Amino acid sequence: MNIQAVCTPFSSYEDVVRDLESKFANLGFEPRILLVFFTDSVWRDHEKILEYLKGRFPNVKMAGCFVEGYATPEVVWMRGLAILLIDAEGVEIFWAKGKNTTETFVKLRSKIGLGWNSVLLIFPAFYFPGKFDILKIYFNNIYYYNLLYKRAGTLEDKMKVLRDYSRMLELRYIFPVNKALRLMPEDTPVVGMNLMPLEAKFGTPRIFVNYKNIGRGAVAVCFKGKVNTIFHDVFPERGRSFEETVEILKNYFPNVEIVNVVKKGISIGEINGMKPVDFLEMKVRAYKPLNKDTAIERLEKGRYLTATPYGIAFISKETFGTSMLGLYPHPISIYPSLFTLDNFYDVSVFLGEHFKEGIRSFKGLFEKKRFNDNYFDLFIIDQNVIPMFGKLVHRITNLAKDVSEKFLGLFSSFPSFRLRVADKPYLSESEDNICFNTTGTSAMVEIKDLRQ
Repeated sequence: MNIQAVCTPFSSYEDVVRDLESKFANLGFEPRILLVFFTDSVWRDHEKILEYLKGRFPNVKMAGCFVEGYATPEVVWMRGLAILLIDAEGVEIFWAKGKNTTETFVKLRSKIGLGWNSVLLIFPAFYFPGKFDILKIYFNNIYYYNLLYKRAGTLEDKMKVLRDYSRMLELRYIFPVNKALRLMPEDTPVVGMNLMPLEAKFGTPRIFVNYKNIGRGAVAVCFKGKVNTIFHDVFPERGRSFEETVEILKNYFPNVEIVNVVKKGISIGEINGMKPVDFLEMKVRAYKPLNKDTAIERLEKGRYLTATPYGIAFISKETFGTSMLGLYPHPISIYPSLFTLDNFYDVSVFLGEHFKEGIRSFKGLFEKKRFNDNYFDLFIIDQNVIPMFGKLVHRITNLAKDVSEKFLGLFSSFPSFRLRVADKPYLSESEDNICFNTTGTSAMVEIKDLRQ
């Protein structure tokens, strides 16, 4: 078995190829699998880079996507790209594409089958297609809100509108994270890279299989052998009741307020009787709702921000854990959620994001490693650490080097997790053995040996 991470900080095609060629020359083995992680700095040339890699490794199975940055034992970069080259039998790549969440992930599950020790699931939580489709969601939102939702006479009528709107969102834009994880093979730990770029543009997130962009599809990288899969969140443990969890949130987060939410499926119609974006503007004066033209312009330039320090913590009826949804001043009235909301209480918590111990909040991920003599670690850190801690994110490498000699760390969107059995009552466990939050999560695939 051989696993090697190769990275380059360069952005232009010529410099990337020159740097990679020099490093491939010293590789010492022929890879069977390539996992390629681009950063936005190579957006202009990423298709040419894929063609180069295809010519360089024509018979290799490949999967990849865009991330915000990466870490190796030597360096942390937010530019260039990182490649994980694997020569082992106990790893495979499967992918699927369907009309909605259920069709896509049922197809993928049937391809994966059983018997794997860990799955890395790569899919877009929210897909930003072309300009026409984004305009379509804007005008659909106006139709559903002004002509249907506002005219709904009862709460039941409002719920029907939100349910129908949710179905439309699932057909074109959103794979609800908790729903996707539910559809994965049973008894296999799953790390979800539910992609949502910090700065979105049309055609993102972009995911690749065998050197081709698959659009709004899902990819599973499956591992078999001596593999340990770890999940961690930075928060205190959840309560044993709704009231206990509310008190935990009040003690941990600043600016906490209890709110009432009208929701159904993956759609939110009201927060405290107001449109969600109006509620956000009332609470945070600097967050004025964007207009359509400004949103389109930012998407065209690749500068549509998706990160926000404010959100709603929904409390689960099933576990009393929480999933938090960020609130951003999108130019829409019915607010979309990245996860299904039906198993959460209508009474929720508005709060501001905060990690009490700073970057060291993520130390717990590395403390949970099981293999002292393992071969390689692949870990994912919530990308929100980048705007939150700036240059201090390099300290993640120090935390990793304390326990691991060979690793590749990815800064990507708030990894989700499906566990066999939770090792503690995570605050972010909002369904039995399913953890998802839009901040503060991390995960690791700890590899000792990969064999069929």
